[in-house]
Amino acid sequence: MKKVLIDTDILSYYLFKEYSILKQNFENYLNSEGFVYIGRPTIFEVESGLKAKNASAQLTKFYGFIAHQQILEITATSAQLSADMYAHLHQIGKHSGVNDLYLAGIAQANNLSICTNNEKDYAHISDLEIINWMK
Repeated sequence: MKKVLIDTDILSYYLFKEYSILKQNFENYLNSEGFVYIGRPTIFEVESGLKAKNASAQLTKFYGFIAHQQILEITATSAQLSADMYAHLHQIGKHSGVNDLYLAGIAQANNLSICTNNEKDYAHISDLEIINWMK
């Protein structure tokens, strides 16, 4: 099975929504690999969003889940890759969110694909395989 970095949307859908195809794909991956890779920017996005909504029950569920996963940090290598991506996108007149660039850099630095339903956010980043478990 292809190793993937989970994007924020996929993690949020898995934990807090009911999408049967996503649940099946996510759980197949967990059963195969034992854990998922989650980038620190995703932790920030989910945690800050839940805290802003005072969603304490969802925060507890989130913390319980991520405690058993592989969290990947922004490193010097991944940050440099993200900066290169930003420069390339800027030169071709395209844009991507900062956290998306951080996640793409983390994925590339760790030889991972990105698992997202927001394919357009990553479409112009070269050498990044996009996998969508919602399809």
